[in-house]
Amino acid sequence: MTAVLLRAAELTASGKPRQAIDLLRPLVAANPRHAEAWCRLAAAHLDLGEADQALDSAKRAMVLDGEPAWPQRLAALALSDLGRHQEAAVAARESVRRKPGDWRCYVVVAEVLADVPDGAVEAFDSALHASQLASTEPRAFQVLGDAALRLRDWGTAEHAYRTAIKLDPSDADSKANLATVQRRRGARPAPVRLNKVQVWRALRTLSLLLIGGGVLALIAGMPRPTPYLGFFTGAIVLCCLVVALRLRPFSLLFSLRKLAVTVSLLGASTLVLTAWTVALLFGATTMQPLVLSWLCAVVAGALVYVGGGRKR
Repeated sequence: MTAVLLRAAELTASGKPRQAIDLLRPLVAANPRHAEAWCRLAAAHLDLGEADQALDSAKRAMVLDGEPAWPQRLAALALSDLGRHQEAAVAARESVRRKPGDWRCYVVVAEVLADVPDGAVEAFDSALHASQLASTEPRAFQVLGDAALRLRDWGTAEHAYRTAIKLDPSDADSKANLATVQRRRGARPAPVRLNKVQVWRALRTLSLLLIGGGVLALIAGMPRPTPYLGFFTGAIVLCCLVVALRLRPFSLLFSLRKLAVTVSLLGASTLVLTAWTVALLFGATTMQPLVLSWLCAVVAGALVYVGGGRKR
């Protein structure tokens, strides 16, 4: 049975789904309670464009013990092909609920929401989360580029397609879409936009520097800080300045309310830490500014986690 399933997967992947179906039908007839076999059969039907048969096979797998999210993903894609977009979105979201750590579930959400009215923003968020979960998977960045393209976010789309091509140099679709993005950007002057992927990564790095460095400084400064501690905190401030350069253009960082609050807290934390570092070098012995800086960084770190570090 394992050999048949592996052979069916190879046939589907090599563009021979009809042969995979011919191989799988006797298997599911003899073993109707084998969930993986039904999923393989549904995937082969999807590759042939037989959405009705794919949906039927996925539904058979749903009621069996097996991989919790795979049948839901297959059903969502089949429903989308059938034009039942709202139902497809429900099935895709259910796959995320069942297996929230699987990047493929977020990819499917982004794919099916492409055809749902007002689904573009959620599709982008899902694709972004997929790329964060699977930074070495070209498919995650393909879908992120497509979602950004629909939002006319040229910067993120170009970054995503370039990453997909870097991971898979034979990806012709991403190359064609990248050319489309570059052509549209060159057709008329495009407004400067934030690259949301890079922004969230930079904010996450800043918060980790300030939180982790603050904890170490608190430990090292007990019970009474010395001027030598200022060299350590000065190094933290310098690292924060280097990371902050990735957040340019700074004028756009306050365009989103969540970004504005996060950036303000991280900026306040860095400024307080800088002032305390200077005071330490001149002989100050209080720890209160360090505690205030650390608390600001913790709150900002929580906002980074909620806003860009996990799927809501």
